[in-house]
Amino acid sequence: MLFAAYDALDLPCHFSQLIEGERHHDGRRYLPTIVLSPPHPPDQAANPLLEKLPVVDRHHLVDLAHVGKQGSAKLVLLLCQFMLQSVPYRRGLMDVDSPVGVPLVYGQVQEVAVWESPTTPLPYQSLYCELVLDIGGGTVGVRTHATAPDLAKKLGTAKVNRGDWIVVRRPRIDILAFTPLIMR
Repeated sequence: MLFAAYDALDLPCHFSQLIEGERHHDGRRYLPTIVLSPPHPPDQAANPLLEKLPVVDRHHLVDLAHVGKQGSAKLVLLLCQFMLQSVPYRRGLMDVDSPVGVPLVYGQVQEVAVWESPTTPLPYQSLYCELVLDIGGGTVGVRTHATAPDLAKKLGTAKVNRGDWIVVRRPRIDILAFTPLIMR
């Protein structure tokens, strides 16, 4: 999977657990779940913070031998909804008691890598975007598509800019890489 601002993604974390995928009836395995322990933001933290973040390695990009190691993950939040935050601004992964561990994600936009809002004769507006979001202690990517009769009303702005504070809801989280910290 490509992401326009791949090099800007950096979430220091601990690869704390590996949950092997169950076997299909035909003998193949479901994808493994990688459980990460994300950092706590130094300021403006969302509350309560998520302690464990389960991520499915859909693309088989992570070396599962890295379980138990500190390192950096490159995460992208997909197929999600987002909108501007209201004051007070917050950062972090907020635990909302989701049965599958999907948090609310609060942060400040560091980069708008892609923003495509084509004009069409259809009775709605559409948007495709890729953003880099500082969630406190690290950055993650946001890639999503939105449609609405009035996108500015739905998002709280006509265009998201660097420095804007947003909240991301119901993301599917993909992991593009995990690089273990090399101790010297």
